[in-house]
Amino acid sequence: MVAEGRRLVLEALGAGRPVVEVAWSPRLLTAGNGQAILDAITAGSTDYEVHECSDKVLGRLSLLSTHQGISLVLRRPEHGFADLLGDGQTAALLVVASGVRDPGNLGALVRSAEAAGATGMLVVEGSADPYRDKALRGSAGSAFRLPVLAGLDEAACIEGLQGAGLRILVAADLQDARPCWDVDLTQPTALVVGAEGSGIPQGLVDASDDRVVVPLVESVESLNVAVAAGVLLFEARRQRR
Repeated sequence: MVAEGRRLVLEALGAGRPVVEVAWSPRLLTAGNGQAILDAITAGSTDYEVHECSDKVLGRLSLLSTHQGISLVLRRPEHGFADLLGDGQTAALLVVASGVRDPGNLGALVRSAEAAGATGMLVVEGSADPYRDKALRGSAGSAFRLPVLAGLDEAACIEGLQGAGLRILVAADLQDARPCWDVDLTQPTALVVGAEGSGIPQGLVDASDDRVVVPLVESVESLNVAVAAGVLLFEARRQRR
């Protein structure tokens, strides 16, 4: 996976993500913290290659419209299902993303999950890749720290959640959904969210133990998935205080 820009690079280094290769250009040193970033990178350079190049060359390598003089290739995290359940000292709180195909939305969802204290995130097959460049930028570094398991199909997700003893809550505007503040979110819980348009697959709805909704005023039809999940996750955090 690729991390670009000074802030995301600092987040990656701070999280201890293994570096594979680095490219940097003089533009990095025009920022106040540029030299410190370069020093941190070169300090560990016995484990990976560091390439100094011109601003023009890095511009051709970069996925950004305007690069900041630094690009890191990092090893992708490899998490198992057990990593998503936390340390066992608090009740597990997982976010399950189904059909979230926009990488920016998925990244923001990862950020919301970490901010609210979720223990992990499961990304169902067919969603965006949480470790592609746009999703990493959307997570603002949270994807480097929050355990995320991606690529499981719907049946494997349901089997894993039920096998872990998690209560499956589907967040959707269904007829029998209950307002989030009327639902007990203190138990070990998997919160299933989907994209605004496509919603949540029927298989996950059928496997759910309960349905929960964020009550909206009548003039608003729906919320962005990261916003809706954030409301639900922080309600869980409030209940678990």
